[in-house]
Amino acid sequence: MKYEFKSFAKINHFLNILDRRKDGYHNIQSAFQLINLFDIITFEKRSDNNINLTCNIKNLQKNNSILDAINIFRKEYGVKRFGLDIYIKKNIPVGGGLGGGSSNAAVTLKALTEIWNIKTNNRLLSNLALKLGSDVPFFLNGKSAWVEGRGEIITDMHLKTHWFILIFSQHNVSTTKIYENFRPSRKYQKYNYDDFMDDKIGNDFEKIVLQKYPSIRKSYDIVSKFTNVNLTGAGGTLFIKLDSLEEAKKVVLKIPNNQNYKIVESC
Repeated sequence: MKYEFKSFAKINHFLNILDRRKDGYHNIQSAFQLINLFDIITFEKRSDNNINLTCNIKNLQKNNSILDAINIFRKEYGVKRFGLDIYIKKNIPVGGGLGGGSSNAAVTLKALTEIWNIKTNNRLLSNLALKLGSDVPFFLNGKSAWVEGRGEIITDMHLKTHWFILIFSQHNVSTTKIYENFRPSRKYQKYNYDDFMDDKIGNDFEKIVLQKYPSIRKSYDIVSKFTNVNLTGAGGTLFIKLDSLEEAKKVVLKIPNNQNYKIVESC
């Protein structure tokens, strides 16, 4: 029997980096919204203990968050016979700030509980998710949310439907390296929902990414001449937020053909 799952991407509407924690991570604030851009992951049980992963991006077949999720799940639940054939169709750019790897890990945790009929609870699964990555608990929750702490403090929030124009870069931007280059230019300041609604919060990584990647800076400069453009997460994807598909179609007419863009709706 085959089990097929969609693994959705997200947009960071803003990213506020706060103090460094004792565990080495930073506290953050962000508003995450799922978007209708997704990878497709298919699982099929084997009769042995072999894990075979096939991906349309070859270099992800050995270094993959899905395998990390499988390893941590096996240790936690002690499933003895755990063979799987896995195929992943990647549509979310790697290192694009859209959370593809974290989403894949979260979907894998959910899938494994279903495939092996594991009785668990959300708290335990969320703890496993956090071990895999700071964004994984959000994807496990599966709803738009206000996210704080390292990523484990999740408050569901209603966000109206948006249309996003995503402008992809060719860069796989490392979140770890961006954090290493982060130097706060102001005192840490916490924000609230009203600040978000009033567009008072930006992305603290935007300046670093634009400095380190001239081609992303070039795309940013081109597009910002005629509309507001933002960076999502610590990755290389720029986005334009609009209220309707009609608006989005009008804006893309102004974007040069050499830009790699896509229109997506929020989930």
